[in-house]
Amino acid sequence: MILIRNALLLCLFAFSTIAIQFKANAAASLYGVSCTNTSYGTQLGGRYLELNPLTTNTNDQFATYGMYTSTDCVYGGAGLTNSSALVGGEIARAAANAVVGAVTSRLSSAMNMDADTAAHMSYSSSGDGIGMAANHIIGGMSIWTSFTSSSFENDQTFTQFSTDSNAYDANASAFTVGVDKKIGNVLVGLSVTTFDSDIDTKANGGKIETTGETYGIYAGLNTGILTISAGGGLGEYDVDTERRDMGTGAVDITAKDVTADVQYYFVSLSGTINRGKLSISPRVGYRNFDFDMPAFTDVAPDNNSPAATNTLGAYDATRADISIGGKTYSSDMTEAGVSIALATGTKLVPYIDLAYVNEDTTKAAYNTELSTDGVAELNASAPDGYMTYGGGLLLNLSSKASGYLSIQETAVRDDFSETVISGSLRLKF
Repeated sequence: MILIRNALLLCLFAFSTIAIQFKANAAASLYGVSCTNTSYGTQLGGRYLELNPLTTNTNDQFATYGMYTSTDCVYGGAGLTNSSALVGGEIARAAANAVVGAVTSRLSSAMNMDADTAAHMSYSSSGDGIGMAANHIIGGMSIWTSFTSSSFENDQTFTQFSTDSNAYDANASAFTVGVDKKIGNVLVGLSVTTFDSDIDTKANGGKIETTGETYGIYAGLNTGILTISAGGGLGEYDVDTERRDMGTGAVDITAKDVTADVQYYFVSLSGTINRGKLSISPRVGYRNFDFDMPAFTDVAPDNNSPAATNTLGAYDATRADISIGGKTYSSDMTEAGVSIALATGTKLVPYIDLAYVNEDTTKAAYNTELSTDGVAELNASAPDGYMTYGGGLLLNLSSKASGYLSIQETAVRDDFSETVISGSLRLKF
């Protein structure tokens, strides 16, 4: 009995150890062979995709090669996809809200600065917060600044690298400086915005980092009842990506210093209605942002690390690079919203803001799996529209200093949530 018990305990220990080891190596080949190894990689196709060599012709000398690379090399559609294809549209959406939002906010506030608002100051709302007017400095010239910091995520379920998912965690920020001049009821100006984003993509265990500048022009017309605004701009973003090699488990497939062209344009219509201590500012607008990624190469360094005792023996550790085709990621958004401010008789004026945005943004695209695994895959989230709500404080610190602070939340968008903090400070000289 003691012998049998000990044997059972030994078997249990062995099975537990194997299970733990298998789980730890679930994303990588037990032999450390890359998915793109030029001798054994799954990109070679045919017999290299076989995952169960016991069912193949045992006379085939290649029958067991499918065991050398990870099963994720075969089943990982999203896992084998460059991060730009997973979240390129989200970069365009975030940039549109930050870049266009800052300019439309400035335009609406500047064009309504003479309105007798409840706060006796000019303000407006945009997709990323309230923007204060930077009143005349010299001969009708004004200078203004705006900043935006956002944290957003896709909470679609992620279980393992061989199952498609659009899940990601992201941060983005923007800083805008503009100068404009008002001539009668017309305003014309120039703006520069620096933008950067950092998105961790779960399906491929990687990330994409974006940074760059846009340069824009804008104009506004105050008809006395409504303000009509329009503008556009262009620039360049530098993009770095990285992702996990599903065969080796190393996060070392990278694309560095890819230069993407960006361009945007917008039109908007806004106004202000005063009712006692309340100022009600409705608005409608359209904005478009295009993020043009050129063709580039995912570089896979030659650093396979097979175990010293593996049965492959000496083999070619060279990995093939992956060519990524160029693609334009676009975000088109039509917004209808309203801001309501309450005069308090102090230097702090509270407000709330509500809006609905109808959105058409490029969806995530996954590489095609090399073999069917029978798992019900998750489709990419559909960005068809969302609500925003929030509020903040208008700051009328003195005749020479004013600004705002705001916080905003995004809701009713599939698998998506976002928090945006924005603000501005205007100094009059």
